[in-house]
Amino acid sequence: MLRCSCFVSLVALALFPLTTSSGQTYAFQTDEAIFVADLEQPEAPAKKLTGGYDPAISPDGKAVAFTQQDEDGNRRIAIVDVETAKVRLVAGIPGENAFLPAWSIDGKQLYFHHFGTSNWRLARVDAEGGGFTIILEEGGREAGAYGPFPNGNGWLCHDLDSFFVLKAGEIFEVPNSTNVTGLSLPSRLSVAPDCQRALFEIFVEEDMGPDDEGPPAAISLIDLTTGKRTQITARGINGMYPNWLPGGEEFLFAGYDVKTNQSSIYRMKLEPGAKPVLVRKNASWPSVATGTRSSR
Repeated sequence: MLRCSCFVSLVALALFPLTTSSGQTYAFQTDEAIFVADLEQPEAPAKKLTGGYDPAISPDGKAVAFTQQDEDGNRRIAIVDVETAKVRLVAGIPGENAFLPAWSIDGKQLYFHHFGTSNWRLARVDAEGGGFTIILEEGGREAGAYGPFPNGNGWLCHDLDSFFVLKAGEIFEVPNSTNVTGLSLPSRLSVAPDCQRALFEIFVEEDMGPDDEGPPAAISLIDLTTGKRTQITARGINGMYPNWLPGGEEFLFAGYDVKTNQSSIYRMKLEPGAKPVLVRKNASWPSVATGTRSSR
């Protein structure tokens, strides 16, 4: 694999975002079950699809990929149809330890964590099954978090230390993004529709309380052309699992309240002084349909 420090060519490719229709269907997880709901009708009942973890709704909103775990702890990638709730395992993935799927922007492939001989690696499979490919081998560059560019030009990743872009077998470093403290894995990254910014979760050690088991999390924003990082969510809500909404002016995230031990989904505008707006209580892992249509 060729590793490139130059980011100029990547930025040039990323500045032409994919135009999508407005899709407001989102998936989420409650306890060990996966649901879908209409974001514009928060009072309407959500539809339960199946048991599972790590939901990721397809760009067209018709299916949800997720992690299926059996009684022995084996984890496999599965897909549930939103209309029929029919579940199928994604065929062609070797082993019994794969989790945290993320859709390619065209809805044709899934990227996910796959355990090799002694460590995790980033893998890819066709959503219809088959085509299993190791993208980043164990022992090499790690992708602890990952998310696609909305224009289809690569994947943004981080390795717990720095951000980089993976495109066609090459690695491009994001400028000024090395030695970043507080990055978490495994997680997904959410790249903005303009392909110049991304949301991610980060541990904020200075906000730790005496009874906390670990440092609280916050949602942060990174400028992919400069590497500048800005914390978005404030103290009081541990922000996790951010997802841009179509349009790039708002996002969903899961907020965990340490006082109630409850996770809820919030909607927030990306503007000065904005406050989180509660969308759904007792829910986590929000995943938003972008409205991109697959040719499947």
